[in-house]
Amino acid sequence: MESVEDRIARLERQVADLQRHLGIDPELANSGGPFLPPEFYHALERRKTILAIKIYREATGASLLEAKNTVESMARRGH
Repeated sequence: MESVEDRIARLERQVADLQRHLGIDPELANSGGPFLPPEFYHALERRKTILAIKIYREATGASLLEAKNTVESMARRGH
C-alpha cells in the first residue's frame, strides 16, 4: 500500500505535469493569482501584447489599464 507521503509526491508530480501541458504558469497558480488560459501565455511568448491584454481582461474582468500594466510587467519578467 502506498504511503501518504508517496501519494502526495505522486499527485504533486501529476499537477506539475498538467500545468506544463496546459501552459499554466505555476507561480501564478500557486500564488492564488488568476487562472489564465494557455492562449494568454502563447500570446505573451509571441510578443502579441494587445492580444494578451484582451485575453487577460476576458479571464479576469480587469480594467484596460490594470490589464495593460499587468501584461507588460509579466512580459518584462519573462512571465
